Amino acid sequence: MASLTTDFFSHSLSVSDRLKPRFRYSYCCIFCCTSSNRRNPPRLRASTVTKATQAQSLDYKQTHFMKLLNRSCKTGKYDEALHFLEYMVKKGYRPDVILCTKLIKGFFNLRNVDKAVRVMDILESHGSPDVFAYNALISGFCKANRIESATEVLQRMRSRGCTPDTVTYNILIGNLCSRGKLDLALKLLDGLLEDNCHPSVVTYTIIIEATITAGGINAAMSRLNEMSAKGLVPDMYTYNVIVRGICKEGMVDRAWEFLKSLPSMGCEPDVISYNILLRGFLSQRRWEDGEKLVGEMISRGCKPNVVTYSILINSLCQEGKVEKAMTLLKEMVATGMAPDTYSYDPLISAFCKEGKLDVAIGFLDYMISNGCIPDIVNYNTILGALCKSGNADQALEMFYKLETTGCSPNVSTYNTMIGGLWNSGNQARALETLSEMMEKGTEPDEITYNALISCLCRDGMVEEAIEMMNDMECGGFRPTAITYNSVLLGLCKAHRIDAAINVLAQMVEKGCRPNETTYVLLTEGLAYAGWRAEAMELANELVARRAVSVEFLKRLNRNFAILAS
Repeated sequence: MASLTTDFFSHSLSVSDRLKPRFRYSYCCIFCCTSSNRRNPPRLRASTVTKATQAQSLDYKQTHFMKLLNRSCKTGKYDEALHFLEYMVKKGYRPDVILCTKLIKGFFNLRNVDKAVRVMDILESHGSPDVFAYNALISGFCKANRIESATEVLQRMRSRGCTPDTVTYNILIGNLCSRGKLDLALKLLDGLLEDNCHPSVVTYTIIIEATITAGGINAAMSRLNEMSAKGLVPDMYTYNVIVRGICKEGMVDRAWEFLKSLPSMGCEPDVISYNILLRGFLSQRRWEDGEKLVGEMISRGCKPNVVTYSILINSLCQEGKVEKAMTLLKEMVATGMAPDTYSYDPLISAFCKEGKLDVAIGFLDYMISNGCIPDIVNYNTILGALCKSGNADQALEMFYKLETTGCSPNVSTYNTMIGGLWNSGNQARALETLSEMMEKGTEPDEITYNALISCLCRDGMVEEAIEMMNDMECGGFRPTAITYNSVLLGLCKAHRIDAAINVLAQMVEKGCRPNETTYVLLTEGLAYAGWRAEAMELANELVARRAVSVEFLKRLNRNFAILAS
């Protein structure tokens, strides 16, 4: 690909040299801006500190501050609690490890890492942290994407004589696996054994789930055998991970056979197992097998739940069988089951797809009458359909009413409204919505930037789009091929081929690999700028290197024939 891009540059440069004798590449600078597992049963622990072991007896004032400290922590006023904690330790108070652990978790929940660390510093300096406190700190660092800091805490624990437990390692292993770093997680598994900890069922389930993603179901099955060889008995959570992995690879029959074999292994499939398999069958449009599965599920005493019905409703809507889906929803309600927002959303989407926007909007009232308050996903579905159908003003009315429903807009809501308003010709209101979004603390995401860049380029404001792309990088998002292609399209439409080649150079320099669309845009740009012979020569070269399809070459020939006639 590198040589192909170089050849493209060389060829395009020769064309650009004829367009502009003093043409040369210009590279833009980069603008720099910048858990205990719930499956583990709760463990009781006693505080290592009691009133009798305080460094000194508490007088009335200190006792009062002690009460304030506990009250502040209990009510979630963590800044206030930290203030009282710092005051108390200066008076010789030995901090309570349970209270400090709550504070650490509280500050991490508020994303205030520095204050969580400060609490641990106080606990280490004036008290005795236990494994629960350190686990809270490690978990918080992992959630804050500071895995190196979390690993450093592991070393600190050992140096202070506090031995990590299996939960400590599960937190770290789970974090590494969720980031696709299975190799590092396996190394950590070795460290677990060195600390005389024993892997649990949870440990291996995390590893198995990551192995499915990294190496496929066969590799995961080997891990399952390894788990059994170590004397660990998989539970249904483990088996459901396997069933999900088999279905993900499209081998639904194999998943069904595996499910049937579970009773012989001492595990009875649960409703989650059947739901995973049901989704697998219906994704392949195997309705008869899905019906058999539901029948078997009921015969084995496993009752369908809300998720089961939601899967069926969603599949019926995707098949265009909206009336049957509605019948199933009513049947669900009649049996005393309460549909949730996931049950209703496929129907709302189906009504919108059919152009029945009034029905979709009225359906929100139907949801409320059945005791289900619509969520932001339900509203986003309708807002998107309204904007797409050219009813941006009606969408704006609904958007303004969102807060009165107790449903706050999210970034997807704002993206929908910004795009819809811009496309309806109300660019000023779209930009105001962007400002409102940021003022209310909702940060733009990659989709926000790409949508705005596309809109700007479509309206011929390419320079503004390039500035927006720079802002995107400052916001911590790397422009993708989609981003660059939008800018290239805008430049090519303006016949600014030299600038387009510069953007391609910038794209490659920043490690973003061009795709077929990239080459098609630039080749067509050359052609429509009047350099047809050069464009055909380049197109043939790209086809030979399989960078673009033969169909593109044929289309280019047809278009030239039309232009020539």
